[in-house]
Amino acid sequence: MPTFHIARSASVDLTGQPSFAVNSDPGEQGSVGVGVFSLDPDFMISLGQYTQTGGALRSILRVTVVPTEAHSGDDLPDVLGRYQVLEDEVRFVPHFPFERGLSYRASFDPRPLGRPEFTQVLTHEFSLPKDQATFPTDVTRIFPAADDLPENLLRFYVCFSSPMQRGRAEAEISLLASDGEPAPDVLYRAPVELWDRSMQCLTILLDPGRLKRGVGPNRKLGPPLKAGQMYMLAIGAGMTDIFGGQLAKNAYKRFRVTDAVREPITVERWKFVPPLANSRQPLVLMFPRPLDWAMLFHAIAIESTSEQSIDGAIEIDQNETRWSLTPTSTWAAGDYHIRIASSLEDICGNSVTAAFDRPLRSGGDLAYEAESRLIPFHVAPVRQ
Repeated sequence: MPTFHIARSASVDLTGQPSFAVNSDPGEQGSVGVGVFSLDPDFMISLGQYTQTGGALRSILRVTVVPTEAHSGDDLPDVLGRYQVLEDEVRFVPHFPFERGLSYRASFDPRPLGRPEFTQVLTHEFSLPKDQATFPTDVTRIFPAADDLPENLLRFYVCFSSPMQRGRAEAEISLLASDGEPAPDVLYRAPVELWDRSMQCLTILLDPGRLKRGVGPNRKLGPPLKAGQMYMLAIGAGMTDIFGGQLAKNAYKRFRVTDAVREPITVERWKFVPPLANSRQPLVLMFPRPLDWAMLFHAIAIESTSEQSIDGAIEIDQNETRWSLTPTSTWAAGDYHIRIASSLEDICGNSVTAAFDRPLRSGGDLAYEAESRLIPFHVAPVRQ
């Protein structure tokens, strides 16, 4: 991600000539933030003391949208995001990407620190260029990937080739029945669209009230999908990316509905073969049924017996029934374990500890669900 703009302040009381920069987050590629850097060490010490006593970084560094002529009198809210305090920098990264073409104002105000030498307020206005994408945006993948999906399917993930804008999902995304007409009251329309941080993956939920047996919507309307029927998830070309462009074409996922799955994930039925020592062979896990694509990236971890995490590249394929980790470094001989978070779900919302469609749980059940599961394995030394 290139640096979009750097502006140095004029005369300031702080030593080190602090400057505003708008560029990518070094710890998260593609996430653009704004920060004040080249801050004096004394300032950073005072800032640390300020936050330790409950002071909010939002009081020091704020980012707002610059009012337009049409909204010149409006009191626009702050942009929401997270803060980083680095060696000589205070940085703000928005929860959702800055929108290209809009103007933003960053304000740096050290006065809440209560130090007479830190009094000058710095402001900086910036915008990201409203470039046109080199290629039209399209839908790259839809999960679950299988063509046969259970009657109590809980969610879809729709992935796009570019970051997208909010506000178009309800009008452009529908579930069509076998006659080509939208199936009524099937999708859950969340008050806020469920995008990931990159704005390239949208979660689409089927109505949970119709999935849960015995609940009012289920009693009245039945499940959202009917076993034996064909459906099609349709994503209209009116979905808009951050460049203002629409999709190159409509996207569709056709699938047939099979019987519901209402049982917990059985870890004991997973299959795997330990890798060889002194190699970078992937550790591969095979599941008897598809698991939730997004959760698989963070709900399974490989650790040594000292709980040292094994870093590497995760790959999920074979319709979400195969997970693999290719380590960054070669495997050392020794004992390891696979840590499985209790939050891991299959595509129907069934977890490691219980089925999605289950009776109310006791306090003891909830405590058990908070525990992760461990599968031990051994990497044997290579025989000479």
